[in-house]
Amino acid sequence: MSRVVLHLDMNAYFASVEQKANPALRGRPVAVVGDLKRRSIVLTASYEARAFGVKTGNLYWDARRLCHGLIPVVGDPRKYVAQTREIVRVLEDYSDQVEVASIDEGYLDVTGSLKLFKTDGLGVARRLQARIKDELGLPCSVGAAPNKLLAKLASGLRKPMGLYEIRPEDVAGLLAELPVEELCGIGPRLKESLNRLGIRTCGQLGAAPLDLLQAEFGFWGYWMRRWGRGEDESPVRRSTELEAVKSVGHSTTLPQDTSDPEVVRSFMLLLAEKVGVRLRRGGLMGRTVSASCRYDDFRGFSKSRTLDEPLCDGPALCGVALDILHEMRPERPLRQLGVCVSSLVLQESPPFLLEHLEKGRLAAQAMDEVNEEFGRGTLKRAGVLEAERFGVLEAPSLFRMP
Repeated sequence: MSRVVLHLDMNAYFASVEQKANPALRGRPVAVVGDLKRRSIVLTASYEARAFGVKTGNLYWDARRLCHGLIPVVGDPRKYVAQTREIVRVLEDYSDQVEVASIDEGYLDVTGSLKLFKTDGLGVARRLQARIKDELGLPCSVGAAPNKLLAKLASGLRKPMGLYEIRPEDVAGLLAELPVEELCGIGPRLKESLNRLGIRTCGQLGAAPLDLLQAEFGFWGYWMRRWGRGEDESPVRRSTELEAVKSVGHSTTLPQDTSDPEVVRSFMLLLAEKVGVRLRRGGLMGRTVSASCRYDDFRGFSKSRTLDEPLCDGPALCGVALDILHEMRPERPLRQLGVCVSSLVLQESPPFLLEHLEKGRLAAQAMDEVNEEFGRGTLKRAGVLEAERFGVLEAPSLFRMP
């Protein structure tokens, strides 16, 4: 029996929570923003606002020009975190394998729950969607599929309030003509590169010669061909509710133990960049930075530092993490490194007091926009190149907001 994985995607999450809290906002165009007293961006737009072309990432005043009746609401991170806790409690009623990917999406492996609920994957998805709507008053889309890659694809095919199942016997037929850009991780830039190779559909990507893809895309060519075939064995990782909503972190096991400061610095920047991207995509920043390391005997050390100003850009996070690592004074070559950010607050609130931090945040947001438009990894900091040359042991994460 193949696995049955569900992907839950909360629709226009922050805006939906605000509309639930204030009935006067229901059915009206709403934009959740960080701060109205200065330049601000739209963190989430309701579907009523999206009908006018308002998108996440728009400057608020640009969004007002698109939708004159747009209602701004300053975001309340405590409210969203509390609501996410309630959603997680519902998810855990359907499976003990729940992975919270971000504040507004998660995965469930319900393979072992089907007999209990006496239904199939789509049936569990339908119950889950109805319960979240009835009990919590929030819209969501749910996809059911044999793995996480396809479940995420399925949840996006019928938004909002979508419900879609991709069965194992349907995978080849669905992917055969599906445009490659529908797959998570393939943006316009990668699409153009694939099109130049004559690859326009997922079916063509999955059938492409591996040497052709690796010659063009290097290491990513292997994974891209697997995506084109709908292959993904990554497990649904059990993650606790508090870890999911209170901190954002990444760690990696090095291909070989090292004491080289340049290699360590490059890997710490790579990890900090991943954490920064996830924070910004979630509309979050953090005041507490933690760094961790392990030796070859798996003895581990970690230390944290709480800052006056919240951060969300990679270089700033990396600088703090490296300072912490220096304070720990590792005595042996390192096997594993990690960076984690907690004490989370909503992005843009409160405002930065230091100009160089504001510039760093804006530069990071510009990089996010380029990579979102042209494909992951199109624009990256030169400091991560040493880590890439040294080798990245872990497989690329598809769904952890890379």
